[in-house]
Amino acid sequence: MDGRIRVPVTRLHHLAEGRFPTGGQSSAVSWVRAPSGEVLLYKRYLPSALFDDSLDRLERLVAWRQALPPEEQAILDERVAWVRHVVVDGSRPTGVLVAPATDPFWRLDKDNRAVPRDMAGLTLPPDGAERRARDFFSIPQTIARLGHLLRTLSFLHGKGIAVGDLRLQNTLVTRLGSAPATYLIDCDAAILHGVPALRPAEAETMRPDDIDDWPDVLDKRTDCVKFALLAAACIGKNAALMAVTDDVSEHLIAANADVLRMFRQGTDRTVSAALHQTMADTWRGYVSAAGRERKRCANRPTFEPWTGVTSSSHEKPATSPTHEFQPILPSPRRPGVPARPRAPRTRAPATRTPAPTQPDYSVIQSVVVPVVVVLMMALFFIIIGEFR
Repeated sequence: MDGRIRVPVTRLHHLAEGRFPTGGQSSAVSWVRAPSGEVLLYKRYLPSALFDDSLDRLERLVAWRQALPPEEQAILDERVAWVRHVVVDGSRPTGVLVAPATDPFWRLDKDNRAVPRDMAGLTLPPDGAERRARDFFSIPQTIARLGHLLRTLSFLHGKGIAVGDLRLQNTLVTRLGSAPATYLIDCDAAILHGVPALRPAEAETMRPDDIDDWPDVLDKRTDCVKFALLAAACIGKNAALMAVTDDVSEHLIAANADVLRMFRQGTDRTVSAALHQTMADTWRGYVSAAGRERKRCANRPTFEPWTGVTSSSHEKPATSPTHEFQPILPSPRRPGVPARPRAPRTRAPATRTPAPTQPDYSVIQSVVVPVVVVLMMALFFIIIGEFR
C-alpha cells in the first residue's frame, strides 16, 4: 500500500482524458498513473471549490482511510471512491486521486464508449429502459442495490462521516447478472466529523422544498433524507417522485416503509443510517445468493418468489478503461545521444582457501627404512645362531 498523502502533480503520468461530466467543484477528470504504479482518476479542482485550508482538510480524509484496520479499509474501498492522495503543486492543492469502479459498474454508451452505470437507470420503467438501451432493473433488483447502499451509509455514519452530495448520478450500480452492489463516487465532498473538505456544490434540486431548516453543512440527517428520495424514485420507477407513496411501500414490510417515511420527513436531527443495518440486510435479500428475484411485503416473515415484471437487459457489456492502459516502458534513447559512460566494474580477486598441508613421506622413509633393515638383520643373525 502507498502510504504517502501528498503527491506532486509532476509525479503523475497522464494516460488519457476521462469522459466524465464535470461541474460543481471539478474542472476535469483524467486517467493517470500514480507513482505507486496504480491507474487512478485525477480529479482537478476549480479554485472556487477550495477553502483556505482545504489542503489540511483533504489530507485528513486520506489519513483517516490509512488509519483504518485492513478489514475496514477493504470494506471502504469496495464501496466508496475515497480519496487516496492529494495532488499538490508546491503547497497548493490541485486535486485528488481516487480509485475507479471495477468492471461490473461500467456499460457501453451509444458510441460504444465505456461509461459508469449510475443509479439514474434504476428509475426507468421497462419501456423507457428499452428506448434508451438501458437495462431494466426489476423491483427486487432495485431494492437489493438500495440495501447495499444503505449498508454503506450505515458503515460511514458509524464512523462519523456524512456523504453530503448523495444523489442518483453519484451512485454507481452493478450490471444485471452480477451481485447487487453500489459504489459511491465524488466522496471528496464527504463531511468528516462535521468538517467538509470543499466548499459545498449541492444541486438545488436535492434540497426538498418542504424542509425549512436544511443545513449549510450537510450531515447524517440530510443523507437519510436523500436516501429516502433515491429509494422512492427507484422503487417507484419515477425520477420525479418526491414521496414514499403506496406504490413504493407496497413492496416493503411495514416497519421498513415506516423508517423510509421517517427518513424522508427529516424532522429527527439525530437520525443515522448506522441504526438500520437490519433493514439494509433485509433489502439485500430481495435477490438471493443464487440470483433469484424475491419479494417481501406486508408482514410476512419470509421471502416469496417475485411474480411481477422481471428484469431485462439491453446494455452492451463493458469493462473498466483501466484495462486499456499498458505498463510504462523505459523511454528509448534518442538518436545521436551517446550513452552515458559508466565506470568499469572491478571485481575483487578471488581468494582460495589453502588446501590442508600433506605430510612429507620422503622424510619418513629416510628415517624408518634404515631402522627396519637393521632390525631385520639382527633378527637374522639371532636365528642363525640358534641353529648352530
